[in-house]
Amino acid sequence: MFRPASFLCPWLCAVLLAFGCAGSARAATETAPAILTVDAATGSVISDHGGGQPHHPASLTKLMSAYVAFRALEAGQAKWESPITVSERAAGQGGSVLGLRKGDVITLGAALKAMIVRSGNDAAVAVAEHIAGSESAFAERMTAEARRLGMGSSSFRNATGMTAAGHVTTPRDMAILALAILRDFPSHRALFSSLETSWKGRSYPTVNGFLANFSGAEGMKTGFTCPAGYNLVALARRGGHRAVAVIMGAGSSAQRQAVVRSAMDAALRDGAVAARPLASLPNTTEAPPDLSAAACGLRSGGEWAHGSTNRAPPAGWGLEVAFGTDRAKVQRALATVHREMAGRLGGGSPLVVIKPRDGLVRYRGLIAGLSERRAIDTCLAERAKMGEDRCLVLTPTMMSGALEDERRFRMFSAR
Repeated sequence: MFRPASFLCPWLCAVLLAFGCAGSARAATETAPAILTVDAATGSVISDHGGGQPHHPASLTKLMSAYVAFRALEAGQAKWESPITVSERAAGQGGSVLGLRKGDVITLGAALKAMIVRSGNDAAVAVAEHIAGSESAFAERMTAEARRLGMGSSSFRNATGMTAAGHVTTPRDMAILALAILRDFPSHRALFSSLETSWKGRSYPTVNGFLANFSGAEGMKTGFTCPAGYNLVALARRGGHRAVAVIMGAGSSAQRQAVVRSAMDAALRDGAVAARPLASLPNTTEAPPDLSAAACGLRSGGEWAHGSTNRAPPAGWGLEVAFGTDRAKVQRALATVHREMAGRLGGGSPLVVIKPRDGLVRYRGLIAGLSERRAIDTCLAERAKMGEDRCLVLTPTMMSGALEDERRFRMFSAR
């Protein structure tokens, strides 16, 4: 287990305390995500906390998918404008997707951009099948490239980052890959800093919040699944300094952003000292942690953890009273409607759940734990007064389905 350098502790511990992750120095160490910063010009380590520790990569995987595709383009095995006919398997991917359908035709370049900007799992599989004939054959190429680049603890089983046995990497290895992309394919660097992509006349913004929220940000890729937690490979420049930061295993998106901001600020500061060559940083051999409980409130295997805010709702009927793409707005609307209806409903518990739909994540504001009669009578009265969009009655089976939608999304999404 690596220990943080003494200069790293103040900002790291402060960030952990801000997120309630540390009640003591021991607790802070146990809950800290792995974080590594590297000078992009020299490839030397600036700071390291667990940089050699194995982790599930989630959608950081797509950096290697892109690298393999770039190699194929350079070798003349594919062209940027090559058309790809989307297979049933590619179109059937879950999690973060562009919304490709079987039989759609997309160019390799457009698929690569969707894979990076939107973290499209469907686009990633389409690229893999186009380059190598199958995703499994493509994954073999990915692992072979990892070995060639010196990513000694990285193995890939798919092109998306879906959690799989043996699909593993380390922050050290991801930093090596990021530097290899910058070195070997500078003409493609803009792909990782793109703020949006488009498909069928519709524009889709990047899923990489680092780009819009850090001064000097230049890319590269986010990653998230429940077992992996929240990951990020980040590239930024200020003045004459450019650095790569890799964070793996954060417990939330907010923690990921806070830790990487502090680490990158320190790495880009005048006087930041590079301590050792990245290649000399050893990888460790322990199994990657399963962060399902911390990141998603799930036990290993996908069951809701006891005490989780995402646990199953109280038994009974429910109402959907808010729906949209902005979780905060849905939360506010739900709170308002719940206050207005509480007396007639006899209580009920407000609950926001994820609803994947048409390749986008939307949110449902539900009031759970109601009796059948109260739910139906109240909703009918509200619809008569406020309109048909005021509420939707959900049976106990439908309530269970709503939670199952979220459980599956959280467990299997890679983005």
